[in-house]
Amino acid sequence: MAAPNNLITTSDMNVALDREFILNFEGDYDRLAEILGIFAPERMAAGTALYQLKVTGTLNNEKDDNGSSGSSYVEGDLVNLSKYTATKEPIGAITPKPYRKATSGANILKNGYEVAVMKTDQKMQSHIRADIIKEFFAFMAKGTGEAAGTGLQEAAAMVDAKLGDTMETNGDEGGKVIHFINRTDAAKYIGNAPVTTQTMFGMTYLQNFLGMTDVFLTNKVASGTMYATPAENIHVFTVDFGELARADLTYQQSDSGLIGVAHSPAYDHVSTETNVLTGMLLFPEVKDYIIKGTINPAAA
Repeated sequence: MAAPNNLITTSDMNVALDREFILNFEGDYDRLAEILGIFAPERMAAGTALYQLKVTGTLNNEKDDNGSSGSSYVEGDLVNLSKYTATKEPIGAITPKPYRKATSGANILKNGYEVAVMKTDQKMQSHIRADIIKEFFAFMAKGTGEAAGTGLQEAAAMVDAKLGDTMETNGDEGGKVIHFINRTDAAKYIGNAPVTTQTMFGMTYLQNFLGMTDVFLTNKVASGTMYATPAENIHVFTVDFGELARADLTYQQSDSGLIGVAHSPAYDHVSTETNVLTGMLLFPEVKDYIIKGTINPAAA
């Protein structure tokens, strides 16, 4: 007998699970990207070298034996050169990161498909997201700017002042500044104050806190410290999965190419597998525009 029309097959179920995993991940990312003002991830070939930049230099307003420039320029002189340098610090290459989870048939029979597979998919997704954030703060720790203040509010003001001075010196206009603070440090100041919070990519987001706009609370920042950087300094990179498809490694992919997912049966182990490949990288590019703040305790 022929199979009935519109039969929902195992393959259909797997594709549906792939898409749900992707939609949940992308939905979380989209809210983060909206705050950061990122329109689309920058797609790069796997293995592309990544660099953090330190930009130095000043305008030449001097006159010497060779010529003159700027406010010291003399008509007819050779215009002297202003020198700027972008020093690159290599930090590795962008590569896709694969993850795999297997759920046994016995587990599925005992707990049901939704609990055994779908709930553990959700937990796996949250851990992948946390790893992306952890890697981001490893890059943030390489920033060159530092500031300190007594208590969170003063430390935040000093961090913003340091960032503003650095950008002004480099001739850049200040835009939206993103702050990252430890939850425990923030909790001491929130108290009973009415604040509206949202959860974005595993971090707690406050739109306005102690005079700062766009504040993220996360345990990836150590207590007693904070970070600030302009929104435009944060980039999102992802790899191109196209070459994998040529080797028959096909994944359901997000439109932005942030993540690929494939659910498949593993009959040799009487189990079902969740295979995830992510190439997403949150990357703060200019080291000078990353300011680390130290929150000093008030004197007893």
